[in-house]
Amino acid sequence: MDRRHLTHFLAVVEHGGISGAARKLRVSQPAVSQTIKDLERDLGTRLFHREPRLTLTPAGRALVGPARRILRSFESARAAVHEVDDLATGRLDIAVVPGLGLDPVVPLVTRFRTRHPGVLVALHEAAYGPDGFEALRRADAELLVSDHPAPYAKHEAVPLGLQELFAVFPPHTEGLPDRPLRVADVVRHPWVAQLPHRSQLGVWFASVVAAERLPPPTVVVETAHRDTIVPLVLAGAGMALLPAPVAAAAKRHGAQVRPLAFNLPNPCHLFHRRGPLTSAALAFVALAQDAVPPGAGRPSAATNGSRSSGGPGGAGGAG
Repeated sequence: MDRRHLTHFLAVVEHGGISGAARKLRVSQPAVSQTIKDLERDLGTRLFHREPRLTLTPAGRALVGPARRILRSFESARAAVHEVDDLATGRLDIAVVPGLGLDPVVPLVTRFRTRHPGVLVALHEAAYGPDGFEALRRADAELLVSDHPAPYAKHEAVPLGLQELFAVFPPHTEGLPDRPLRVADVVRHPWVAQLPHRSQLGVWFASVVAAERLPPPTVVVETAHRDTIVPLVLAGAGMALLPAPVAAAAKRHGAQVRPLAFNLPNPCHLFHRRGPLTSAALAFVALAQDAVPPGAGRPSAATNGSRSSGGPGGAGGAG
Protein backbone atom coordinates (compact mmCIF):
# COMPACT_ATOMS: atom_id res chain seq x y z
CA MET A 1 0.00 0.00 0.00
CA ASP A 2 1.46 3.34 -1.04
CA ARG A 3 0.40 6.93 -1.50
CA ARG A 4 -1.08 6.26 -4.96
CA HIS A 5 -3.37 3.58 -3.55
CA LEU A 6 -4.72 5.93 -0.88
CA THR A 7 -5.07 8.85 -3.30
CA HIS A 8 -7.12 6.73 -5.72
CA PHE A 9 -9.17 5.25 -2.88
CA LEU A 10 -10.13 8.69 -1.47
CA ALA A 11 -10.84 10.02 -4.95
CA VAL A 12 -13.36 7.21 -5.50
CA VAL A 13 -14.94 7.96 -2.09
CA GLU A 14 -15.12 11.72 -2.61
CA HIS A 15 -16.27 11.67 -6.25
CA GLY A 16 -18.82 8.88 -5.95
CA GLY A 17 -17.26 6.27 -8.16
CA ILE A 18 -14.54 5.13 -10.54
CA SER A 19 -15.43 7.48 -13.40
CA GLY A 20 -15.55 10.59 -11.19
CA ALA A 21 -12.23 9.66 -9.58
CA ALA A 22 -10.62 9.07 -12.99
CA ARG A 23 -11.73 12.51 -14.20
CA LYS A 24 -10.39 14.16 -11.06
CA LEU A 25 -7.07 12.30 -11.20
CA ARG A 26 -6.82 12.62 -14.99
CA VAL A 27 -6.14 8.91 -15.44
CA SER A 28 -8.10 6.14 -17.12
CA GLN A 29 -10.95 4.33 -15.39
CA PRO A 30 -9.20 0.93 -15.74
CA ALA A 31 -6.16 2.40 -13.96
CA VAL A 32 -8.29 3.48 -10.99
CA SER A 33 -10.12 0.14 -10.91
CA GLN A 34 -6.85 -1.77 -10.90
CA THR A 35 -5.41 0.38 -8.10
CA ILE A 36 -8.47 -0.29 -5.93
CA LYS A 37 -8.21 -4.04 -6.63
CA ASP A 38 -4.50 -3.97 -5.71
CA LEU A 39 -5.29 -2.11 -2.47
CA GLU A 40 -8.02 -4.60 -1.56
CA ARG A 41 -5.62 -7.48 -2.25
CA ASP A 42 -2.92 -5.89 -0.06
CA LEU A 43 -5.38 -5.37 2.80
CA GLY A 44 -7.05 -8.74 2.38
CA THR A 45 -10.58 -7.33 2.34
CA ARG A 46 -13.10 -5.66 0.06
CA LEU A 47 -13.37 -1.88 0.43
CA PHE A 48 -16.40 -1.38 -1.82
CA HIS A 49 -19.64 -3.13 -2.60
CA ARG A 50 -19.94 -3.14 -6.42
CA GLU A 51 -23.67 -3.78 -6.79
CA PRO A 52 -26.12 -2.17 -7.38
CA ARG A 53 -23.74 0.81 -7.12
CA LEU A 54 -20.32 1.44 -5.62
CA THR A 55 -20.62 1.88 -1.83
CA LEU A 56 -18.15 1.55 1.00
CA THR A 57 -17.98 -1.65 3.04
CA PRO A 58 -17.42 -1.33 6.82
CA ALA A 59 -13.71 -1.91 6.17
CA GLY A 60 -13.73 0.85 3.55
CA ARG A 61 -15.38 3.29 5.95
CA ALA A 62 -12.76 2.45 8.57
CA LEU A 63 -9.97 3.27 6.09
CA VAL A 64 -11.21 6.76 5.14
CA GLY A 65 -9.96 8.61 8.24
CA PRO A 66 -6.51 6.95 8.41
CA ALA A 67 -6.06 7.45 4.65
CA ARG A 68 -6.75 11.18 4.97
CA ARG A 69 -4.36 11.50 7.90
CA ILE A 70 -1.61 9.63 6.03
CA LEU A 71 -1.95 11.84 2.94
CA ARG A 72 -1.89 14.96 5.10
CA SER A 73 1.27 13.64 6.76
CA PHE A 74 2.80 13.30 3.29
CA GLU A 75 1.89 16.92 2.61
CA SER A 76 3.32 18.04 5.95
CA ALA A 77 6.56 16.16 5.26
CA ARG A 78 6.89 17.68 1.80
CA ALA A 79 6.30 21.16 3.19
CA ALA A 80 8.98 20.62 5.85
CA VAL A 81 11.50 19.29 3.36
CA HIS A 82 11.01 22.11 0.88
CA GLU A 83 10.47 24.77 3.56
CA VAL A 84 7.37 26.05 1.85
CA ASP A 85 6.24 29.29 3.48
CA ASP A 86 4.30 31.04 0.74
CA LEU A 87 1.33 28.60 0.67
CA ALA A 88 0.70 29.32 -2.98
CA THR A 89 -1.77 26.41 -3.20
CA GLY A 90 -3.44 23.89 -0.95
CA ARG A 91 -6.64 23.18 0.95
CA LEU A 92 -7.67 23.67 4.57
CA ASP A 93 -10.69 21.85 6.04
CA ILE A 94 -12.25 23.42 9.15
CA ALA A 95 -15.24 22.02 11.04
CA VAL A 96 -17.39 24.64 12.79
CA VAL A 97 -20.14 24.20 15.38
CA PRO A 98 -23.33 26.08 14.37
CA GLY A 99 -23.43 29.56 15.84
CA LEU A 100 -19.67 30.17 15.60
CA GLY A 101 -19.33 30.66 11.84
CA LEU A 102 -20.03 34.38 11.59
CA ASP A 103 -18.02 35.15 14.71
CA PRO A 104 -15.17 34.27 15.13
CA VAL A 105 -14.61 32.13 12.01
CA VAL A 106 -15.43 34.67 9.27
CA PRO A 107 -12.86 37.28 10.46
CA LEU A 108 -10.17 34.61 10.81
CA VAL A 109 -10.86 33.09 7.40
CA THR A 110 -10.89 36.57 5.83
CA ARG A 111 -7.47 37.36 7.29
CA PHE A 112 -6.13 33.96 6.28
CA ARG A 113 -7.37 34.33 2.70
CA THR A 114 -5.80 37.80 2.49
CA ARG A 115 -2.43 36.32 3.41
CA HIS A 116 -2.80 33.07 1.44
CA PRO A 117 -5.19 33.63 -1.49
CA GLY A 118 -4.12 30.43 -3.25
CA VAL A 119 -5.39 28.17 -0.44
CA LEU A 120 -8.95 26.83 -0.63
CA VAL A 121 -10.70 26.99 2.76
CA ALA A 122 -13.53 24.44 3.14
CA LEU A 123 -15.89 24.97 6.10
CA HIS A 124 -17.87 21.96 7.36
CA GLU A 125 -20.67 21.87 9.93
CA ALA A 126 -19.70 20.05 13.13
CA ALA A 127 -22.04 18.54 15.70
CA TYR A 128 -22.61 20.12 19.09
CA GLY A 129 -20.75 18.86 22.15
CA PRO A 130 -18.23 16.02 22.14
CA ASP A 131 -19.70 14.59 18.92
CA GLY A 132 -18.16 17.52 17.04
CA PHE A 133 -14.69 16.11 17.68
CA GLU A 134 -15.52 13.17 15.42
CA ALA A 135 -14.60 15.46 12.51
CA LEU A 136 -11.01 15.46 13.79
CA ARG A 137 -10.99 11.77 14.62
CA ARG A 138 -12.23 10.82 11.14
CA ALA A 139 -9.90 13.40 9.55
CA ASP A 140 -12.85 15.07 7.82
CA ALA A 141 -11.21 18.31 8.98
CA GLU A 142 -7.85 19.32 10.40
CA LEU A 143 -9.25 22.06 12.62
CA LEU A 144 -12.42 22.38 14.71
CA VAL A 145 -14.05 25.51 16.12
CA SER A 146 -16.28 24.58 19.07
CA ASP A 147 -17.54 25.93 22.38
CA HIS A 148 -17.26 22.49 24.01
CA PRO A 149 -14.18 21.41 26.01
CA ALA A 150 -12.02 18.80 24.33
CA PRO A 151 -13.15 15.32 25.43
CA TYR A 152 -9.74 13.79 24.73
CA ALA A 153 -6.28 14.71 25.97
CA LYS A 154 -4.84 14.30 22.46
CA HIS A 155 -6.35 17.60 21.28
CA GLU A 156 -4.66 20.99 21.41
CA ALA A 157 -6.78 24.12 21.93
CA VAL A 158 -6.29 27.76 20.96
CA PRO A 159 -8.74 30.13 22.73
CA LEU A 160 -10.65 32.36 20.32
CA GLY A 161 -12.20 34.65 22.93
CA LEU A 162 -15.68 35.17 24.31
CA GLN A 163 -18.72 35.78 22.16
CA GLU A 164 -20.80 38.69 23.45
CA LEU A 165 -24.46 37.77 23.27
CA PHE A 166 -27.49 40.04 22.90
CA ALA A 167 -31.21 39.53 23.41
CA VAL A 168 -33.00 39.97 20.06
CA PHE A 169 -36.78 40.52 20.03
CA PRO A 170 -39.47 40.81 17.34
CA PRO A 171 -39.96 44.38 16.03
CA HIS A 172 -43.28 44.99 17.80
CA THR A 173 -42.39 43.57 21.22
CA GLU A 174 -43.93 45.75 23.91
CA GLY A 175 -42.74 46.58 27.41
CA LEU A 176 -39.00 46.10 26.90
CA PRO A 177 -37.03 48.09 29.49
CA ASP A 178 -34.60 50.67 28.13
CA ARG A 179 -31.61 49.12 29.90
CA PRO A 180 -29.52 45.93 29.87
CA LEU A 181 -31.76 42.96 30.58
CA ARG A 182 -31.66 40.76 33.65
CA VAL A 183 -32.34 37.02 33.62
CA ALA A 184 -35.91 37.59 34.78
CA ASP A 185 -36.47 39.96 31.84
CA VAL A 186 -35.61 37.36 29.19
CA VAL A 187 -37.15 34.17 30.62
CA ARG A 188 -40.66 35.66 30.55
CA HIS A 189 -40.60 35.90 26.73
CA PRO A 190 -41.15 32.98 24.33
CA TRP A 191 -37.91 31.75 22.79
CA VAL A 192 -36.63 30.64 19.42
CA ALA A 193 -33.79 28.30 20.32
CA GLN A 194 -31.05 26.63 18.34
CA LEU A 195 -31.24 23.25 20.07
CA PRO A 196 -29.99 24.78 23.34
CA HIS A 197 -30.00 21.46 25.21
CA ARG A 198 -27.26 20.23 22.86
CA SER A 199 -25.01 23.28 23.04
CA GLN A 200 -22.57 24.34 25.74
CA LEU A 201 -24.27 27.74 25.82
CA GLY A 202 -27.56 26.02 26.66
CA VAL A 203 -25.91 24.34 29.66
CA TRP A 204 -24.50 27.65 30.89
CA PHE A 205 -27.79 29.48 30.50
CA ALA A 206 -29.68 26.75 32.35
CA SER A 207 -27.27 27.10 35.26
CA VAL A 208 -27.78 30.89 35.32
CA VAL A 209 -31.58 30.47 35.38
CA ALA A 210 -31.32 27.83 38.13
CA ALA A 211 -29.09 30.10 40.23
CA GLU A 212 -31.77 32.81 40.02
CA ARG A 213 -34.45 30.24 41.02
CA LEU A 214 -36.48 31.15 37.97
CA PRO A 215 -38.49 28.89 35.66
CA PRO A 216 -36.81 28.16 32.34
CA PRO A 217 -38.06 30.12 29.33
CA THR A 218 -40.78 28.66 27.13
CA VAL A 219 -39.22 27.46 23.88
CA VAL A 220 -41.80 27.85 21.11
CA VAL A 221 -39.53 26.99 18.17
CA GLU A 222 -36.45 24.79 18.29
CA THR A 223 -34.34 24.63 15.14
CA ALA A 224 -31.10 23.11 13.96
CA HIS A 225 -31.05 25.56 11.05
CA ARG A 226 -29.29 28.68 12.26
CA ASP A 227 -30.27 30.72 9.21
CA THR A 228 -33.95 30.44 10.21
CA ILE A 229 -33.57 32.01 13.67
CA VAL A 230 -33.50 35.69 12.67
CA PRO A 231 -36.40 35.33 10.17
CA LEU A 232 -38.44 33.58 12.89
CA VAL A 233 -37.68 36.36 15.38
CA LEU A 234 -38.54 39.05 12.82
CA ALA A 235 -41.81 37.25 12.07
CA GLY A 236 -42.76 37.44 15.74
CA ALA A 237 -42.25 33.81 16.79
CA GLY A 238 -40.14 34.71 19.83
CA MET A 239 -36.84 36.12 21.03
CA ALA A 240 -33.34 34.66 20.78
CA LEU A 241 -29.89 35.15 22.27
CA LEU A 242 -27.52 35.88 19.41
CA PRO A 243 -23.88 36.94 18.97
CA ALA A 244 -23.15 40.59 18.22
CA PRO A 245 -22.77 40.39 14.40
CA VAL A 246 -26.04 38.46 14.00
CA ALA A 247 -27.84 40.75 16.42
CA ALA A 248 -26.62 43.80 14.51
CA ALA A 249 -27.93 42.35 11.24
CA ALA A 250 -31.29 41.59 12.86
CA LYS A 251 -31.48 45.15 14.18
CA ARG A 252 -31.01 46.52 10.67
CA HIS A 253 -34.13 44.57 9.67
CA GLY A 254 -36.20 46.00 12.50
CA ALA A 255 -35.56 43.71 15.47
CA GLN A 256 -35.29 45.18 18.94
CA VAL A 257 -31.90 44.44 20.51
CA ARG A 258 -30.83 44.70 24.14
CA PRO A 259 -27.54 43.94 25.91
CA LEU A 260 -27.54 41.53 28.84
CA ALA A 261 -27.00 42.61 32.45
CA PHE A 262 -25.77 39.17 33.49
CA ASN A 263 -22.61 37.23 32.72
CA LEU A 264 -23.24 34.58 30.06
CA PRO A 265 -19.78 33.50 28.87
CA ASN A 266 -19.58 31.72 25.56
CA PRO A 267 -15.89 30.92 25.04
CA CYS A 268 -14.88 29.08 21.90
CA HIS A 269 -11.65 27.40 20.88
CA LEU A 270 -9.82 26.24 17.79
CA PHE A 271 -8.94 22.56 18.25
CA HIS A 272 -6.59 20.24 16.38
CA ARG A 273 -5.14 16.81 16.97
CA ARG A 274 -1.63 16.53 18.33
CA GLY A 275 0.82 15.60 15.64
CA PRO A 276 1.90 17.01 12.30
CA LEU A 277 -0.34 19.55 10.58
CA THR A 278 -0.32 20.72 6.99
CA SER A 279 1.29 24.07 6.26
CA ALA A 280 -2.14 25.65 5.77
CA ALA A 281 -3.36 24.42 9.16
CA LEU A 282 -0.17 25.58 10.88
CA ALA A 283 -0.58 29.03 9.33
CA PHE A 284 -4.23 29.24 10.43
CA VAL A 285 -3.38 28.18 14.00
CA ALA A 286 -0.62 30.79 14.16
CA LEU A 287 -3.00 33.45 12.87
CA ALA A 288 -5.59 32.50 15.51
CA GLN A 289 -2.99 32.65 18.26
CA ASP A 290 -1.93 36.14 17.15
CA ALA A 291 -5.52 37.37 16.80
CA VAL A 292 -6.63 36.77 20.40
CA PRO A 293 -5.06 38.67 23.32
CA PRO A 294 -3.68 36.77 26.33
CA GLY A 295 -6.42 35.69 28.74
CA ALA A 296 -9.11 35.56 26.06
CA GLY A 297 -11.54 32.68 26.20
CA ARG A 298 -12.06 32.93 29.96
CA PRO A 299 -14.89 34.79 31.69
CA SER A 300 -13.79 38.02 33.33
CA ALA A 301 -15.23 39.74 36.39
CA ALA A 302 -15.53 42.82 34.20
CA THR A 303 -18.30 41.13 32.23
CA ASN A 304 -20.59 41.05 35.26
CA GLY A 305 -23.18 43.76 35.51
CA SER A 306 -24.18 46.03 32.65
CA ARG A 307 -22.58 45.66 29.27
CA SER A 308 -20.88 48.54 27.54
CA SER A 309 -22.66 50.49 24.83
CA GLY A 310 -20.35 49.28 22.08
CA GLY A 311 -22.59 46.45 20.83
CA PRO A 312 -25.68 46.56 18.63
CA GLY A 313 -28.40 48.68 20.13
CA GLY A 314 -25.92 50.76 22.15
CA ALA A 315 -26.81 51.73 25.72
CA GLY A 316 -30.42 50.68 26.10
CA GLY A 317 -30.63 48.86 22.75
CA ALA A 318 -32.73 49.63 19.72
CA GLY A 319 -36.29 50.72 19.81
